[in-house]
Parts: sequence; C-alpha cells; structure tokens
Amino acid sequence: MNVLLTCAGRRHYLASYFRGALSGDGRLIGADMDITAPALAACDRAHNVPAVSAPEYIDRIIEIVKEEDVKMVFSLNDLEVGLLSENRERIESETGATVFVPDFETLRICADKWETFLFSEGLGLPTIPTFLSTDDALLAVHKGITRLPMIVKPRWGSASIALSIVENKDDLEEAFAACGRAVAQSALASLGSENAVIIQQLITGTEFGVDVLFNAKCEYQGFTAKRKLGMRSGETDKAITVAPDNFVEPIERISKVLRHRGNLDCDFLEQDGQIYLLEMNPRFGGGYPFSHEAGANHVQKLINDALGKPAQEYHYQPNLTFAKCDILVSVPSPPS
Repeated sequence: MNVLLTCAGRRHYLASYFRGALSGDGRLIGADMDITAPALAACDRAHNVPAVSAPEYIDRIIEIVKEEDVKMVFSLNDLEVGLLSENRERIESETGATVFVPDFETLRICADKWETFLFSEGLGLPTIPTFLSTDDALLAVHKGITRLPMIVKPRWGSASIALSIVENKDDLEEAFAACGRAVAQSALASLGSENAVIIQQLITGTEFGVDVLFNAKCEYQGFTAKRKLGMRSGETDKAITVAPDNFVEPIERISKVLRHRGNLDCDFLEQDGQIYLLEMNPRFGGGYPFSHEAGANHVQKLINDALGKPAQEYHYQPNLTFAKCDILVSVPSPPS
C-alpha cells in the first residue's frame, strides 16, 4: 500500500505520520518542486517535479504513481488540490490509485469563501454577513443589517494576502481595491479574477479548528475539535483539544451534504455562544497534528480502510494542549 504526498513542502510531521502508519504495509513517496522540501526527508522515496502551474505537471504525477505503484494520493497544497480535483478521474482511470481530493462541487464550496457563506446559509447555520462589493456592504450598514468594523480578504484560497480590518467607508473602499490588486498579482489569481475580494462583518471571539474525517467512499467517520491558542504564518501554532458537543450539530449538517475524501479542515468562530463557520479546507491542514496527537489518527484510519481492515471507533482526548516547534532535518543539496 504505497502512498504519495504531493506538494510535500514543510510538513515533515505529516509525512512522519504517514510513514509510521505504513510501517510494514507499504512505502511513502513524496513529490515537490523543491528537492530540499523538509517533508521529503521523512519519505522512503522523493521525486523532484515541475511547478504545479507547469503544463506537464499532471503527466509527471501520473508517471510517479505508476512507477511507484501508488494506491493513495494526497495533496498538501491549496492550489494543487484544485488541479488534482479537475484531473481526479483521469489519474484514477490511468493508474488505479485513489486520489483523496474533493469532487468539483465540494471544491467549489470550500475554495470560495463566498460559496462557503452561501452553503452555510443554506444549511441554516449561523452566518457572518458577507458581501462581494463595497456598495452592498455599505447599503447593509445603512439598513442596520451589519455594522462596521469589517474585514476585507481574498475570496479564494487560505492565504492572508492583503487582509485588513476597516473602521470607516473610506478605508473600506481603499482596502477593497488594494486587496483586489494584491490578489491579481499573486498565485491566487489562478483561482478567479472577477469579484476576487469579499467583505465580512468583523466578528471577534474564540477560534476553533475542527478536523473532519471522510473515508474513500466519502462516508463521514468523525471529527476532532480544538481551540486555537496561537497562530504563526497563517497556521495554528498552539491549540487545546475541546469536547465535541458544540460542533456536533454543524458537523452533522455539513457531512450529510458535502462529499469529500480524507481530511476536511474547518474553521469556526464562537461569539456570545453562537458558532459561525468561517471556512473549509479540503485537505490535511496546519492544525491536523493537534487532532492526531490527541488520538484521532486520521492517517492510520484511512490506510486501514484502504487495506480492508475493520474500522475502529472514532475517539480523541479533550483538554490536551500542544505547541509546534521547528526542527532541523537533513535534506539533499540543491543543484548548483
């Protein structure tokens, strides 16, 4: 049971989880455009590949899957998840491997914060007032539907490019324009160019991360909830696991209609006892290790499922606090 991690990047800990779970049952293969990517050091085999934007990228991934007899493929990068989703059927038909990325509809909802808002609203979940233009936002303020301050951010992706909090009309319009320019000049431009910025009422409160597990048949398996204690470079840096009670209803509603394979990384915010869904990332996110270390080993569960082993009861331990730290790993020297 060989597994491929594409866009392996810095997540050495995640590659280590996979390699440990595969012990005796297969090999871990890593791929990245940078052969010095730290996660590759935890893999049994490493492949240097073109950039995700290269026209030959999917062909190269298919070559690796065939060459290494890979049965499970996971992506660790937002931009690549979309590309693999678009080509999932081709990869699977040509190789026989299972690609753990969402179908197009799920990707559309997760990758687009406006669609996430509409999805949440359609499920009857509490929603944060969200707008695609300054005119709509200011009209809602005038009608008393929402209020300043507001937050301006890119509509697509999980990057915090040009994210800003605004207190008045002039700042809102300036921040909206600046965010649009920043998106157009970034890698996020490939995800959409029109209405690329959203405006939301600023909600302050406690942030939570929830890792939801789906098996290869898109069947919901369970979830782990964590309260975020600190962030670093846009990722959860410190967190404490919490009891699942407050998230049972929203996760049940989401999992009944959203089809996905693997880990779904959901961000929630709580204010005055109300739980708001902020965004969903259909991959192993930066907060996954906190779930893993608390006993919710999604990696092992997915591999066991692929090996045909009986499913174990889902559980994790609340009230455990963890913090990330940097480590040094030996990597190949880059080409001179």
